[in-house]
Amino acid sequence: MIAAFVISLSLLGISGLLIDSHRRAWQDARDSAKLPERDRRFARAMYLRRMPASATIGLLGAGIAVGPLIPREPLPMAMYLATLLAACAWIMLMAMLDMWITRLHYQRLRTEHLAKQLDLAIEMAAMSESAEAER
Repeated sequence: MIAAFVISLSLLGISGLLIDSHRRAWQDARDSAKLPERDRRFARAMYLRRMPASATIGLLGAGIAVGPLIPREPLPMAMYLATLLAACAWIMLMAMLDMWITRLHYQRLRTEHLAKQLDLAIEMAAMSESAEAER
């Protein structure tokens, strides 16, 4: 019983910290004048993806806290455990989705960065050749 209490309070605390962190990151991105619109849209989408997962962590903590109140009969206990399992699966699904989308975003940024580097290298080589031709 003590372990369930500690775990549920820990999950509620973690959920609160995550929600606050996501909210602050989104406010910083929203209020930043230097951030390009595409990055602002990505930050908003990340906020909208992460908030439900963080809230589900809090609901999971609350669900664990009410565990001792569940009757020790097969049907109610099975429904309770299925609900906890579904919440865990939802959190993992949202985390994997967020990881995949974030990875795609940073791959796109890396590709653009490499393309700009290549363009700059080509431009520098052309300038070098024209400078040598003028001599």
